[in-house]
Amino acid sequence: MTDKPTKPDFYSGVPWVYVTAEQAHAHPKGRLNLLLWLIAAYFVATGLLKFALAWQYGAGLGVSLLSSIWPFLTGIGLALRVPWSVVMAAVSTGLTAFALVRGLGTGDSLLTLVEMLVNVGILFYLLDGDRPNLIYRHRYRKYSAAGPPADETA
Repeated sequence: MTDKPTKPDFYSGVPWVYVTAEQAHAHPKGRLNLLLWLIAAYFVATGLLKFALAWQYGAGLGVSLLSSIWPFLTGIGLALRVPWSVVMAAVSTGLTAFALVRGLGTGDSLLTLVEMLVNVGILFYLLDGDRPNLIYRHRYRKYSAAGPPADETA
């Protein structure tokens, strides 16, 4: 464990226990499961799709790269268990929200709306899920502190 103090979660009141990155990644739940691999693949595929669409619509190489690099790097970061990739996923969700508001009323709004809903769901999982918190934020919930001690249950 690290020297960080345990503080309760804002919503549940359950305290967090902080560990080192090495301890978190060595734990069996410190490895990516199928859902996290799918999330990483989703961000990589979104980046590649954005590149292809921008290129197809006649944008130059620079514009195509700039429109696609953020989700692509987010997916790579998630796959490599980089802590900042959760922040990158949050920024990606914000950029998608901006694109949704900017493009309201156009034919691309439906695709952007679906992307926004998926990104919001992913973001909630990355911020609140037990496995993502262990992998990316190197902490886990201390559920034993949530209830009464074992001797008082009788």
